[in-house]
Amino acid sequence: MLNPRLDRRVPSRRVIAMLATVLLLVTLPAALVRARQVGPAPLTGTIYDVTGAVMPGVQVTLIDSNKARQEATTDASGRFEFTPIAAGAFLLEAKLAGFRSLSQELKLANQEDWYRVITLQVGTLQETVTVRESRIGVSNPQAGSPNPVRVGGNIRPPTKVKDVRPTYPTSMREAGLGGVVPLEATIGTNGAVTSVRVVSAQVHPDLALAAADAVRQWQFSPTLLNGRPVEVVMTVSVRFDLE
Repeated sequence: MLNPRLDRRVPSRRVIAMLATVLLLVTLPAALVRARQVGPAPLTGTIYDVTGAVMPGVQVTLIDSNKARQEATTDASGRFEFTPIAAGAFLLEAKLAGFRSLSQELKLANQEDWYRVITLQVGTLQETVTVRESRIGVSNPQAGSPNPVRVGGNIRPPTKVKDVRPTYPTSMREAGLGGVVPLEATIGTNGAVTSVRVVSAQVHPDLALAAADAVRQWQFSPTLLNGRPVEVVMTVSVRFDLE
């Protein structure tokens, strides 16, 4: 009170307004963050196939950071719902036969995070072929996818209508070599194999060429999703064995 240097005048309206503005700018962002954070709330969503149709009967699993699980199944409108859950990190899984299983990480923080839209892709086919021949002779081995709801999720897998067996390369028989050739092939909408690639570098090129050449000649009935032909990926394992 005895300090003559202190300014004891009442602040002007202009100063008070400036202080209020500064205080508002400091507190408003924190208030907005708190307002956007919600929960616990039901986690809901809708699952579609690649044609945009809803998918009933999909098994959906929600796993929290403590490995606790909740299970749900999509209804006739492709919708699923979990009981109210708080904000946090989760793992969401969705499965239906004929489609690729989905597994995605979720971070629930803002209001819009509690509704999910999911599209499941057509599954991958698998086929294993074994080519067995007798040995010719042994030499030194070499390294070698308010309006009425369109319901989907109905898939008709392809059926092989033309099969070509791989031919065991004579050079590999003479060398006494065999092995497994892993391939990835794409079946087009007309059922023809449109592309083939070897998915491992640890394969002798003679075996790889023989396996890929046969698979390229395969023919399938089209894969139908909701009555529409779609492309599908197929994994093929061709095993060359010598007796």
